[in-house]
Amino acid sequence: MNHKEFLKLFGGAIFVFVNRVIGAGAVFGTQILLARWMGATEVGIYVYAFSLCNLLAIVAGLGLGSSAMKFIGHGIAFGEHNSIVGFAKIGMQIVLFSGLCVAVAGEIFVYQTNGILSPLYIKALTFAMVAVPAMCLLNWQSTIAQCLNWFAAAFVPSNVTRPLLLIAAVILAQKLGEQLDAGKVMRLHILVMGFVWLTSAIYMKQRLARRFMNVKPRYQTQLWLRTGFPLLFVALFSNFFLDINIVTVGFFLNPDQLALFNASFRIAVLIAFGMQSIDTILLPRFSQLYAAKDRVNLQRLIALTTQLKFWASLAGLIIFSVFGKNILAHFGEEFIQGYDALKLLSLAQVIRAAVGPLSQILSLTGHHAYCLFVSILSTLVMLILNYYLISPFGLEGAAFTVVVVISLESILLSYASITRLGIDSSVFGVFYVIKSALSPLKKTHTLL
Repeated sequence: MNHKEFLKLFGGAIFVFVNRVIGAGAVFGTQILLARWMGATEVGIYVYAFSLCNLLAIVAGLGLGSSAMKFIGHGIAFGEHNSIVGFAKIGMQIVLFSGLCVAVAGEIFVYQTNGILSPLYIKALTFAMVAVPAMCLLNWQSTIAQCLNWFAAAFVPSNVTRPLLLIAAVILAQKLGEQLDAGKVMRLHILVMGFVWLTSAIYMKQRLARRFMNVKPRYQTQLWLRTGFPLLFVALFSNFFLDINIVTVGFFLNPDQLALFNASFRIAVLIAFGMQSIDTILLPRFSQLYAAKDRVNLQRLIALTTQLKFWASLAGLIIFSVFGKNILAHFGEEFIQGYDALKLLSLAQVIRAAVGPLSQILSLTGHHAYCLFVSILSTLVMLILNYYLISPFGLEGAAFTVVVVISLESILLSYASITRLGIDSSVFGVFYVIKSALSPLKKTHTLL
């Protein structure tokens, strides 16, 4: 990687990181206000409804977002612009139709099961199902923009505009004397998502028209779906682990305890924001190096980025261990009960950082079947441990489950990376870099 490429990647990572920080700040601000104005119980209901909406929107995407990186990247590399236009067009239609079907099925399921957990959830879940198609469209536009390296269009609407508008809407509703509850906040979120999608859709349509003027679309719909669907479950487990936990833990905790778990988890995953920003920018580069069979530079790039992420996450663990109670107190005094869970959840982020972006690397290099197996196994272990640990240990039991599951996932994926790719993406991979750097010196010394 030359100096110019490095600066471009670094600049992109910084841009994504800043977007994530602003969005995370807005989300935190919203949830702190909601916790103070509505109480832990209503916040717990809201976060459960929104997490379920988020997961269903990803499922409704049918894995097309996961396959977009491969096919759009191929189209750019080989000048197959008609495939790019076709992918963007048919993909939007598919995710919209699928999102509507999931929303209708979800509404029926909510009412047939009396709110899934209890009648307390019915109102919020009703609006959450309505929000699924809008979330599908937002995710799709973000994916297309990211694949085309339009980072502002990819991250600003969802990561910045949406959470900032939501916090503004919540504050306005409170000032107007509205008695906020989970259902009303979810309804506000629908209005915000609709507005953000409409404005970004207009922008994306114009930009795509300029970029691919007079290009006739070409469709390979079956191939795109067949490739993306197996990656769907891998993407769910690796990118939406927080939402999966909220939904599963919600079956075992009361809404007020779920709110405490959510606050602790959201604080802990702040550690992951920088890591995700780096991975988002570097994953296309990983794919290129692997395709070029440049294992030395691939090992070097992964090892150095893992070092950066590991030490940064370790610093985050120390900070949250020292100041965790003060941070949780901003949500309300009752949230301090989540301090021990926060430490465990922060430890889980350090473990994940220590092994690098394994599931993404293995998926990009054709080992998505193994990643799918690991994701399914990890999900089963998570459900079993939650069943046995949450009842006697509460929040700490749920947090300990996260540590165990991430450790299991990390061990299995690390083994596959080393044995199948010959790449050690863990924090210890730097020793391979040092060894390869010293090898030319040894060879030179021998020749002399």
